[in-house]
Amino acid sequence: MKIKGIVWVGTATDKYDEMVGFFKDTLGLSTFHERDSLSILRLESGEWVEVFGPGDPHFKEFDTGPVVEFLVDDLEESRAELEGKGVEFLTENHGWGDYRWTHFRGPDGNVYGITTGPYTDGGGA
Repeated sequence: MKIKGIVWVGTATDKYDEMVGFFKDTLGLSTFHERDSLSILRLESGEWVEVFGPGDPHFKEFDTGPVVEFLVDDLEESRAELEGKGVEFLTENHGWGDYRWTHFRGPDGNVYGITTGPYTDGGGA
């Protein structure tokens, strides 16, 4: 498995509106996708920042603060390799359009993830 970069950061917060405003208005990120209790913002280089509010079904998955996902070529292969090294995954593999991801807990107790998709090529879902 080769890690190609960090392309996704997610945060679950009770201060959803404030955080979305901070990322948009203060940091200047652009909105890529939005629905109730979820906003996906993008950096110019294509990486995502995703904000989950209490109403989003994935809100409870992120119980340790911001979560990063590492870009890999093949999600299933990378997951199998990590499982072979004793890493326990918290979720099944998820997908949305051309994007796929899954999460695990690191030795420090924090949640991390691996992902595939056209993050840095300007691709959409």
